[in-house]
Parts: sequence; C-alpha cells; structure tokens
Amino acid sequence: MPMPILVCLAFASGVAAALAGRSELRVSPRPPLLTRTFGAYFLFAVLLLVPISVYFYAFHGDWFLLYLVDVRTVPSALALLGFLGELAIGAGGFIMGASSVRGQREAAGGALAVCAVLAGVVALVVGRDRLALVGTHAQFEGGFGLRPYGSGALMQGTVAMTAILLIGLAYLLLRLQWGGRRG
Repeated sequence: MPMPILVCLAFASGVAAALAGRSELRVSPRPPLLTRTFGAYFLFAVLLLVPISVYFYAFHGDWFLLYLVDVRTVPSALALLGFLGELAIGAGGFIMGASSVRGQREAAGGALAVCAVLAGVVALVVGRDRLALVGTHAQFEGGFGLRPYGSGALMQGTVAMTAILLIGLAYLLLRLQWGGRRG
C-alpha cells in the first residue's frame, strides 16, 4: 500500500474506532485521548498500522512514496517523523470521531470516515500509473528496468499486509462494539 492510502486509512480507522467505542465516549468525562477506547485504537495503530507502513517504506520505499522522492535521500529522522505523523493523523481522526459521538452526530462521523476511505481510493486512481510499475526511483525517472506490479514480492506483500490490516481493524471495531455492549 502506498503512503497516501495508509494515511487515509489511519484517519478513517481513528474515526471508525471512536464510532465503535461510542458507548464509553458518551458517558466518560475524560478527554477522548485518555479513554480505554483510544488506548485500544492506539495499540492497533502502533502494532499494525505503523509497522505495515514501515514494511513498505523499508522494502519498497520508492514505490511507497510514489517515486516522488528517492528513499535513499530521506534522512531516517524524517522518516520517523513521518510515521509519528501517521499516528497523529489517526489520533486526529479519533478525536473528530469522538467529537461527533459526543455531539450526537454519528452519521457525520461515519460520513467523515467514508470520505477518508474515498480519498484513499482517489489517491489510488490518481497514482495508478506510478503504482503499476515497480523499481527504484532512478529506474522510474530514467524509464528503464521497471517491472509490472503483479510480478513479484510487492504484490504478495501488498495482499498479505492488506489482509492483516483489515482483519486487525475488523477485530478492533468488533471488540470495541461488543465491549461497549457488555459494559
């Protein structure tokens, strides 16, 4: 998955987690980032979302960044800030979702999550020409040695990481939903 899609998914998953944990968020006087619901979302983001981003950055970095930047020239501290930024975007989505829950505008929160997912789809459509080719930044800029996306480890990694991410997100949302009903 390229970076724009993962960023959109980080935001959408934050909103969705807040909506799934609405039973706690409605009654808790705590700030949203101090709730158990956010703690569960934060664990999801730290244990699944960001490591998947790190995998794509480390092993398919130029493709992950849509060949806009040569990944070898990016300082590691800047990459770390990018991954922390992804966490912050997810937390921002959670805060916006919690605000919609506490303001009893859950439909608006759901629409916000859907818009974030659609933004990821738009990023996929806009970048499809770049994502269809696999190689290094130099190969892409020079137009040589590129392979089609479906022929190699990148596609296998994308399928595996997408499945892991979606299963983890589904488990998180169901667990938050069921946990609120029991409590």
